[in-house]
Amino acid sequence: MSGVPRPRISPAAVGRVTGRLHEKSLTWRLLAVLVVLLVVALTLTSLATSAIMRRYLVDRTVEELRTAAAPVAERVLPQYMNRKNDIDVPSTYVVSFMNTAGRPVATLVPSGIDAESVPDMPRLTTRDARVSSAEPFILSSPNASSPAWIVVAGQMSNASGTYAVATSLAGVEQAINKTIAASFTVSMLLVLGCVFIGWIGFQRAFRPLRTIEDTAAAIAAGDLSRRVPETRAHDEVQSLSRSINAMLAQIEESFRIREAGEQRMRRFVTDASHELRTPLATVRGYAELYRQGAASSPEQTAAAMSRIENEATRMAGLVDDLLTLARLDNARPMNMSVVDLTVLSADAVQDARARDREREIRLLSIDDGDLVPTEVVGDEARLRQVVTNLVANALSHTPAGSPIEVAVGIHQQRARVEVRDHGPGIEPEVAGKVFERFYRNDPARGRKPSGGYGLGLAIVAGLIEAHGGRVGVAPTPGGGATFVFELPIAANSNTEAEHPASQTETTATRARRPVRRLLTPRRHNTGGTDG
Repeated sequence: MSGVPRPRISPAAVGRVTGRLHEKSLTWRLLAVLVVLLVVALTLTSLATSAIMRRYLVDRTVEELRTAAAPVAERVLPQYMNRKNDIDVPSTYVVSFMNTAGRPVATLVPSGIDAESVPDMPRLTTRDARVSSAEPFILSSPNASSPAWIVVAGQMSNASGTYAVATSLAGVEQAINKTIAASFTVSMLLVLGCVFIGWIGFQRAFRPLRTIEDTAAAIAAGDLSRRVPETRAHDEVQSLSRSINAMLAQIEESFRIREAGEQRMRRFVTDASHELRTPLATVRGYAELYRQGAASSPEQTAAAMSRIENEATRMAGLVDDLLTLARLDNARPMNMSVVDLTVLSADAVQDARARDREREIRLLSIDDGDLVPTEVVGDEARLRQVVTNLVANALSHTPAGSPIEVAVGIHQQRARVEVRDHGPGIEPEVAGKVFERFYRNDPARGRKPSGGYGLGLAIVAGLIEAHGGRVGVAPTPGGGATFVFELPIAANSNTEAEHPASQTETTATRARRPVRRLLTPRRHNTGGTDG
């Protein structure tokens, strides 16, 4: 399309926009959020698992130590007292003996345990609560890097003293560390897998959005015909695509209408300038002749003034028509009231008879019956102009002596007026153009010397549309053209269609009104009359 400046954005601006979009890709931002959430979730899971596992392993170690402490002490003490070289001490337990005063007697450390990591046992007498309750307690290792120890104390069965059996939590710590390492490895693999799958999923999910981005960039560059492909999935992206396509269609249609309007305006201004040029040139020419003294006699002066007056009248008529169209374009308010189209049609017929006394011009009912009031709500002066323009158009574009009929009445619950002529008619291919401004179908319905400017039918169409009606043209049976317009009937209109029961007793009365108007013609200023 041409004539209307397209909305354009420089390629540099489009590049900056798309560059920022790529710099802060939504895919990578979502992946970053996903990774953070996964890391937090897996970390919390690992911490919770480690804590639960630690608690479980410590409880199990305590329970095993509590169960084995007394038997181990009772079995090991005789071996120690008998000076045996091979004392049967479990490899994970350290056994200490104390006398009744709590002084250490002996501490037996298996060969597999580092003696430096074994804590010093406290003085435990038979009165110590830790001995009497046999509740486990924890001792820290003298080596800061070594795990703590769990100790269970008790009284020897022969009351010779007390014992303390300890075991290290190194096994628990090793199990926890292995669990944490395995959990970390699995978590990293899970995060990497989720990132890979998420990237693929986001790429597929956001593919329509990238298409929308490309489409928006193309539209920003001026291609309003681009559309966003709609996905098959019934999701938000499909809804967004449909909404964007609907918006783009409206934008394209708006620009199309704007371009068409500007083209019509340019053509309108060109045609108006052309139409005004001729009468202005005529007026100027006669004025120059008068100024130069060429019109010396009174007859020549009168002829020049007459021509100037005629051309000025023509220009005034054109200006009036242009003002009427401008008011219609600006949707100026009209003086609305109940108007009888039958009366307006009768006046137009009477005026046409006075204008062309040699032509047969008849007023008929739309249904070939009696004439009845046809009431609508509208501006009487404007509707009178519509009917008068249509009749004048038929007079101007048909041979002298050819008949004209004006039919008026109610048709399918709408007020209808038909102006039928029997002239050369209108070709079907140009029938839709006759209501355009300054249009004249010169070959078939050529402009006569007395013709207008091609605005009469444009005014008719604009006025009827402003009244919420329809206007059109169709061939007349037997040859010619029939111009038709329809309007909504008045809400309280008393027509034969609404009161069929009273048809017999009221027809004559209703018919008198237009007949009296035919006998007493009225003159009205109807504006432009040429199509």
